[in-house]
Amino acid sequence: MTPPYRYISLILVGMMLTAFSSTSANAAPASMKTMLAGMQADAEGIVDTALAKDVPGSQKLFHKIQQRMNQLHQHLAGQAFDERRSRELLMAYSWMRVIALDLKQHAWTGTAIAANQLTASVIRFTNYSTLEQRDLAWMDYLARELLLLSMEDASANAQLLDARRANLVETWGRIKTKLIRNSFRNKPLVLRGDSLMHRLQNKPKPEKSMETARELMIFVDEVEQIKQ
Repeated sequence: MTPPYRYISLILVGMMLTAFSSTSANAAPASMKTMLAGMQADAEGIVDTALAKDVPGSQKLFHKIQQRMNQLHQHLAGQAFDERRSRELLMAYSWMRVIALDLKQHAWTGTAIAANQLTASVIRFTNYSTLEQRDLAWMDYLARELLLLSMEDASANAQLLDARRANLVETWGRIKTKLIRNSFRNKPLVLRGDSLMHRLQNKPKPEKSMETARELMIFVDEVEQIKQ
């Protein structure tokens, strides 16, 4: 098992960046959106392949992300300097180095954690059309964090888990308000979300926390489906 402290400094930097700026009125061009969506999907894929101990699958996705990041870097080179995006791109490169090292050592949980942190950088980099889209992506990331940090070492990661739970409750609060405002028919979905948050706030044992995190990821997918 990879020691949790290997990731603490990078994860803490990521936590400092979780307070998003307001959603940009100028959403990214279609090509940029496609590139970022692909990077996010591939990083999420590495989480799955790493936990399945699938080396070829993880390496294939890793190389796809490398290609997309190089394209992204070239794209940004022709634009005005953007501090937030430059910072997130640097963070993304840092997490890619961690993924490469952990893959080489077959540190599966560590690889998955680093890949999930990469998704966080992609989300923070992206200019979403709406706050709700961004919140749903962030909630999905946080659910995977709960799963992976509990899987790695719930005791050593206790403070990080507390922070992720608090962030989840805050993010869900915004999504919940929007769901209620949009339609009364969303009430059953809202009640399910509230129930999942209540279970997490009770700080369940690692096994139960992982079970709830998996349910939460499925729940986020369902909410995203009704928003499409």
